[in-house]
Amino acid sequence: MKIRRMGTLPDCTDVQEVVIANESGMAAHIITYGAVIKNLKVPDENGNMDDLVLGQDTLEEYRRNPSCSAAVIGRVANRIKGGEFHVNGRGYWLERNDRGNCLHSGSAGYASKNFHIAAGGDDWVTLYWKDSAADGFPGSVSLEVTYRVMADDALDIRYRLIPEEDTPVNLTNHVYFNLSGGKDATVFNHEMRIMADFYTPVTSDRIPTGEIRKVAGTNLDFTNRRTLGEVLNETLGLDDNYVLRGWGYRKAAELWHEKSGRWMEVYTDQPGIQIYTGNHFDGSLACKGGVRYEKYAGICFETQGFPNAVNCSHFPDCIVRKNTVFASRTTYRFHIGPQPEGNGK
Repeated sequence: MKIRRMGTLPDCTDVQEVVIANESGMAAHIITYGAVIKNLKVPDENGNMDDLVLGQDTLEEYRRNPSCSAAVIGRVANRIKGGEFHVNGRGYWLERNDRGNCLHSGSAGYASKNFHIAAGGDDWVTLYWKDSAADGFPGSVSLEVTYRVMADDALDIRYRLIPEEDTPVNLTNHVYFNLSGGKDATVFNHEMRIMADFYTPVTSDRIPTGEIRKVAGTNLDFTNRRTLGEVLNETLGLDDNYVLRGWGYRKAAELWHEKSGRWMEVYTDQPGIQIYTGNHFDGSLACKGGVRYEKYAGICFETQGFPNAVNCSHFPDCIVRKNTVFASRTTYRFHIGPQPEGNGK
């Protein structure tokens, strides 16, 4: 791995940028601030290397506007109703930063923490962070995040967390993909399939109702391959949690971009995947290379537990017991060439 200093935070600590790569040239640039995936360079069918993730160019821009940051999200990703939950009979109250609810753990979230480089090699790096009970959650936790650029052109992410007290945990990465490498302003002409027959419907403030409903007959049905533009033209954008089929490490989703010849697979061991299409982008902010991201500029595949699971006893349990290990894996695998059959289940 190659390491360079990217900048300095107000507390005088340095932020480092780490470059990891495989032998075929695929490379990931990871910064310690937020454990952000700053760049992900993948070849197209002509061998041209393009950056497939949205983001910023400088540390100052990431700090000013983290809304397009490919950061690690935790201790609890997604929404907690009212910013309130109970563990072992004790109540906890968090920042209400999204329509009266807590989103992505608020300002205490990992997206604004400066991780430490724990170890690494040519194609991998492990970042470390220990958060505090002062952030509103029970006890402290120790977290390691390992990024690896695999020989088969995949970016593999592994999380390992140990809490000092029983605590809710839901970790993900908020990376936005655009397989055109910046040549298309939106993901309208991308095609997607999701390995899910059900989703968790939400109220007007994006909190799950508790129901688990079939996607069949709705605009959320991606059991067969569909062009994103078909759906985005009929909705206000996607921001929905899908209930993935099966258990263990398995395929969760596929994304295609015909013009570049690229397609991507998402694998995870998590029960859900939140699909988000950058609905908040409005062209007002200059990002990488001065490009102003428009609505639907990228798409997130946030592999995770269900939103508000800490307050829904019938959702998959998100409580990790003290001094036990929480481990999770997500892989984004990239391909070039003929697209596979994508219309079956």
